[in-house]
Amino acid sequence: MKLYAAPLSVLLGVAHAQNTIPITSTSAATTSTATTSAASGTDSVGSSGGSDSGTTSISSGISLHGSGTTNPSKCFWHILDKLEEQIRVPTRLTYRGVGSGTGISEFLGKDIPKDSGINTFEAYNDWGSGDIPIDSEDITTWNNQGIEFVQLPFVLSAVSFFHSIPGVPNGKGGLNMTACLLARVFDGDIKTWDHEDIVAINPSLEVPKEYPIYVGRRVLGSSSTYSITNYLYAQCPRNLDNEKGWPVDKVGSEIEWDESTHECDGSGPMTDCLLENEGAIGYIDSAHGHEEDLLEIALSNADGVFLTAKDAGVEGIQAAAADLSKAPASADGDFSSLEFYNKPGPNTWPITLVSYVYIRKDLPSFMDSAPRRTLLKAFATSLFDPEYIGMCDRYGLIPVPDGLRNLSLQGIELIDVGDSDNSNAWTFETDTIPGAGQGDFVISQKRESFTLYEIDRLAGDVADLKEQVRLLQLELASTRATIAESSGGIFKPSLALMMSAGISALFFMV
Repeated sequence: MKLYAAPLSVLLGVAHAQNTIPITSTSAATTSTATTSAASGTDSVGSSGGSDSGTTSISSGISLHGSGTTNPSKCFWHILDKLEEQIRVPTRLTYRGVGSGTGISEFLGKDIPKDSGINTFEAYNDWGSGDIPIDSEDITTWNNQGIEFVQLPFVLSAVSFFHSIPGVPNGKGGLNMTACLLARVFDGDIKTWDHEDIVAINPSLEVPKEYPIYVGRRVLGSSSTYSITNYLYAQCPRNLDNEKGWPVDKVGSEIEWDESTHECDGSGPMTDCLLENEGAIGYIDSAHGHEEDLLEIALSNADGVFLTAKDAGVEGIQAAAADLSKAPASADGDFSSLEFYNKPGPNTWPITLVSYVYIRKDLPSFMDSAPRRTLLKAFATSLFDPEYIGMCDRYGLIPVPDGLRNLSLQGIELIDVGDSDNSNAWTFETDTIPGAGQGDFVISQKRESFTLYEIDRLAGDVADLKEQVRLLQLELASTRATIAESSGGIFKPSLALMMSAGISALFFMV
């Protein structure tokens, strides 16, 4: 069984603060008796349709289905599983990690089928998600069709470049790259790792002569591509004084790549490209790369400091989002100018993403069931509750700053669920409420499953073991250096081998 990774705050040795939001406790029990289809936007029997009054039966089941970016997919799966276990009636909540571009396309009903140029304006998911804001032109086009929506920024994360050069250490003493060098690599100008410009900032790099670079890149609309191309252009734009910089026409989620690059679409395939090809370079969300123990490249940030996402930590990622001057006044506005690339600060991470959830404002216009509409609103609210979003720090996701958080909470209130008398409203049971806590429309934090309980418990044990291993590895490195120095540069491995065996033995204790 693959365990959840340790919390980012534990691995980085930093804590971050999270404000609380008010949660409504249940005050009355409800009863229900109808079914809801698993298909998005349709219901089989017992639906309330567009009615705004009268409780709808849900005892036979209820479902919601989202799709979009792979970056926060583990976060979504964890929260959705938690909600499923806390709801009394049979509940099916799913999320397809298909990339930001596809998530937006399915949310809007844009370019369906792919590359057809046909806009159906129909929602193919109940909610979408992406690390890319919906662009201004699409907002205008869909608003003109009478379709309005909110974009709810809920977490920050980092994107990193990784490599697979054998013998190069991770972290300090590892590979350094500037945006200008990366631009030349991904645009096909630099093709070998022993290029003089790479060696100039990596004097300890030892690779064979003309050691080829295997360049991996995403294919379909990708937030990772969107973020790294924005970073390359922000720090190293092509112009008359910099003819080898990154061109403005190659900034976006889906671009025309140099023919020498290789398709590695999706987080999993990109990981495979890096693991299966010696001397490869690629990009992926930082937490995913760290979880797979990929070799991270130290990037030059806006202050000229080389650092990895691990070096930057939570504080360095949050620092990138300090300036919210380009955020819209309302969540149904235009976020396309809001970006966190190449921001100043010695410890600021230069490629920071903000992830959004997209929800249509007029839910009765495309979703028949009132309970499904109100459950969707309850799910959106959970993304700003520490009890739920707090589970996601282990996946490298950091809550948005207060300014964006408040904007999103106000945006949730713009969503019309067609339930004016609140007869189908979901409530959260935080403190035990006898009787009412057993209601069908209650999300009870007192209800748990053993599976998630045990997974969360083991995640804590794994975090402790990883920290022990890290400390032992540091001690082993120090011992190796001491032995080598005391023996005139000749390393005697006996003691180190014993320590290595001890480190390995720790993993059999889980």
